[in-house]
Amino acid sequence: MRWLHTSDWHLGRGFHGHSLQTAQQEMLQTVCRTVSQEKVDVLLIAGDVYDRALPPEWAVRELESCLEELVAGGTRVIITSGNHDSAQRLGFGRGLMGAAGVHLRTSLEDAFTPVEVPDAGPEASAEERGSAPLTLVYGVPYLEPALVREELGLDRADHTSVMTEVVRRIWEDVSARRRELGEQRSIRTVLMAHLFAARGVGSDSERNIGVEALAGEQMDHQEHTAGGLAVVPLELFDGFDYVALGHLHGRQKLSPTVRYSGSPLRYSFSETDQAKGAWLGDFQDWEQIHPVDWSIGRPLAQLKGGIEEVLDPQTVEKHQEAYLQVTLTDPFRPERAYQRVREAYPQLCSFTHSGDGGSQTLRTYSSAVEEAVSEAEIVTGFLEHVRGRGPGEQEQQLLQEALEAVRRSGAEA
Repeated sequence: MRWLHTSDWHLGRGFHGHSLQTAQQEMLQTVCRTVSQEKVDVLLIAGDVYDRALPPEWAVRELESCLEELVAGGTRVIITSGNHDSAQRLGFGRGLMGAAGVHLRTSLEDAFTPVEVPDAGPEASAEERGSAPLTLVYGVPYLEPALVREELGLDRADHTSVMTEVVRRIWEDVSARRRELGEQRSIRTVLMAHLFAARGVGSDSERNIGVEALAGEQMDHQEHTAGGLAVVPLELFDGFDYVALGHLHGRQKLSPTVRYSGSPLRYSFSETDQAKGAWLGDFQDWEQIHPVDWSIGRPLAQLKGGIEEVLDPQTVEKHQEAYLQVTLTDPFRPERAYQRVREAYPQLCSFTHSGDGGSQTLRTYSSAVEEAVSEAEIVTGFLEHVRGRGPGEQEQQLLQEALEAVRRSGAEA
């Protein structure tokens, strides 16, 4: 009995103005292919299935096709809603879908109703299934603290308080089920949640859910700050056989039993070097959890240097098809810099010039205007302000011709 942990599909998302529809279709095909090849019995999707509350039609259509293929192959699917999803829209028809093998957990009350997974294959008899070890999968959707505080009877609204109470109620349910089943049948527990857990490392593409996290920075739980309370302590997850988390886009292992699968695709340049894929495990052996690596869609690349380095033929050949972030470091902004880089790299997404103008101290535009004694010097000051250098020889000629044309026009009027 094998399970696959994934999350943060963000269907419908783009990348710096580029459509990711083809890459996301490939992503869904990759998930289905992995499930089939690895003989996965249960697929866990820990939130942010869609990128926004109203996803595009193609995203809904592709998700439906993917779920149909998974269910037809005999795989159970357990989905929780994330902070990007509309819980009500994602949860539509959850009763009917549950009967088909797609279990949606999108409301607070859903968190306390586990999906029961007997540790027995489809070929097992009813008697064998009834006596086999049982895994209870509790799917906790993303819970906005301010919206559930009153229903949970809490004095304060923060993620740590909310999850503490939710987990307490889950353990109450586990205890009741253990008393009902008796000691003759062992029970294992899995928790799915969409949150920021302590020791997690964020990236630029995750929406703020109560804590400001710089890309690549590890966050910890702190009782004395609002942001610290938005980071849920790992100790809260003690006792679960496995905790499948969503929200952070880098695949990471916070403890042997608490892990983020990360997003299958890269959604920001801060994810350029992140491992992408999922976690694969077995209900019979919780110590054997393996990473599944996926390489989907265009690669990402970040180039920083002078324009001659960036436009070096070997560099262009290597990164021409990648989504690219370019930072030029030339002391002065080269002529037609953006156009030349864009011509070499058709998938250019981000372009900046960080040059400091060499040893020259650039004047502010207001001071340049105050010191100017002619119209030409005003324009020169503007060019220095916006691009770090004044007009070249050819530009000076064009500038003089333009200013002369304006004077003639004024005189004729």
